[in-house]
Amino acid sequence: MMASMYAVCSSTLSIVNKWALLSLPYPGLVTACQFLTTAVVVSILGTLKYIDVEPLRKDKLIAMAPINVVFYLAIFMNGQVLKYATVETFIAFRSLTPLLVSALDTVVRGEPAPSRRTLGCLCSIALGAASYAHNDARITPAGYAWGVVYLTIIVTEMVYAKHVTATIQLSTWSLVLYQNTIALFLWPFASLVSGEFQALRGLVDAQKEDEPLLPSATLVPLLLSCVLAIGISFSAWGTRSAVSATQFTVLGVACKLATVAINVVAWSHHASFEAQLSIVCCILASVAYSHSAKQDKAGKQLPVTK
Repeated sequence: MMASMYAVCSSTLSIVNKWALLSLPYPGLVTACQFLTTAVVVSILGTLKYIDVEPLRKDKLIAMAPINVVFYLAIFMNGQVLKYATVETFIAFRSLTPLLVSALDTVVRGEPAPSRRTLGCLCSIALGAASYAHNDARITPAGYAWGVVYLTIIVTEMVYAKHVTATIQLSTWSLVLYQNTIALFLWPFASLVSGEFQALRGLVDAQKEDEPLLPSATLVPLLLSCVLAIGISFSAWGTRSAVSATQFTVLGVACKLATVAINVVAWSHHASFEAQLSIVCCILASVAYSHSAKQDKAGKQLPVTK
């Protein structure tokens, strides 16, 4: 049940976010709505003792603040990429993260370098992403500029999160609550800096008295994105606890393939056929990388015999 729920949420969230941004082109506002609904639902379920959630504490909020600033920036940049580019463009940039994270783990964290087999898989991902960029007929400078910024921040967040989760003692659902609460309070500042606040003021000022602020064509995808954001928060951790790491990785890849397929069938806001083939190559290379990395780890853990 959890795996099915995760599959539905994971494969459709990026598409629904893109749908919401087509009618409400304010990524900060869309993600703020998702943060608010997730934080409220998790807090209520914690109060009712359905899940293990620690109440918000000042010392933990301060300790969690740095990583959550990075987390918010990653989510905000995610929205900017989807605003200016296709869903496939977002997947292409996201597929590059293992290569960069692996490099940072080796250089910054002092972890062993990947094997040649694993490095080959990582390079295949990069080549697939480069091929996508070459074949992307909908390429826009703004979309790729936001993509580079997103990639920089998400890689930083992934490496930094390893340190935070090891040093801050919080349950999984408490991490979800702290993340979304802090991110929600960061939205007004990010909105002012990005100019979104001024754009929203202009939208409100131009609103006619007899017209709703958010028509149904805008409200439906926005509410659906909030429901999916809550669903993926619930189902991701539940699925991780119910299946093996390999099964979860394969499920994640299947979700990406489903995202590409749904995106092609649902509307015209997708990349060309050649670019989509490049995305599929990136996804398959990610599967090979995951398998190879696990073999590397298993080999290092084997006892040394004399």
